[in-house]
Amino acid sequence: MERILTIHFIDGTKVSFDFGEQVPNAAARKLKLEDFMASRHLVIEAEGQVMIFPVANVKYMALSVPVLNSKGAAAALPRHAITGARLRS
Repeated sequence: MERILTIHFIDGTKVSFDFGEQVPNAAARKLKLEDFMASRHLVIEAEGQVMIFPVANVKYMALSVPVLNSKGAAAALPRHAITGARLRS
């Protein structure tokens, strides 16, 4: 499991998940991301349970994916996404 998603909730709590690759290529990742951006819920299946998180309760999400470090990953992100940024404190 190389991918990590951390959901930070408005109340200050957070939960993290690790998971395998979901789709095989950049075009499919773009479609999946577009579907997510249009949704009001984040749905995660983990350990035999389906968890549904209302996006309204989420402050932000941090997604750590090895492929995001590659040049082809930008094709899966929205056109308005800022790429190559560094986190500062």
